Amino acid sequence: MCAKGLAVDWETTGLDVNKHQGISFGAIVFDTTTFAELDAIYAEIKFNPKYEWTKGAENIHGLSQAHLALNGIGQVDAATALVEFIFEHFGTGKVMFLGHNPTFDIGFTRQLLSTIDFTIGPEAKDGPHVRLHHVVLDTSALGFITLGTYKSNELFQRIGLPPRAKHDALEDIRYTLKTAATIKQVVAEVVD
Repeated sequence: MCAKGLAVDWETTGLDVNKHQGISFGAIVFDTTTFAELDAIYAEIKFNPKYEWTKGAENIHGLSQAHLALNGIGQVDAATALVEFIFEHFGTGKVMFLGHNPTFDIGFTRQLLSTIDFTIGPEAKDGPHVRLHHVVLDTSALGFITLGTYKSNELFQRIGLPPRAKHDALEDIRYTLKTAATIKQVVAEVVD
């Protein structure tokens, strides 16, 4: 049995987790040795008007309030699906997290899970929680260190991945995983 990690990407209504809402996520369970995808989940989430909506964010992902009203699920249903997905693969063990900007993605994951009184973080908590491993994998930092890029579009282009018209959370996290695998392979060829 291989060691597994969790890769997550979010599309949101803006950058501030205190003002804006996560409206779609893509999550992948992956093999931490090969970075191969083992399982995935995607959800679009109805917009909660207690949050702010920004046109700039909509221009990045193309998800409108009208689209989410028709196709999205509620925050509680999305949180429940994500927690079930995580526990199916990790049980109560620690979860190694991968993201292009993991602080952002963990923040919006925390926001969603709070709707069902779950927490996510490195520390043990009383009550229901997902405990993160102390190693958090960050392709934004990896891209800056290895290629001098930090924006996802620039990094994915340098890796040779096809350009995207709009950001899609599941496609973005697949690109993030492919980026990690590609850089690992290149380094292994040079070092070995």
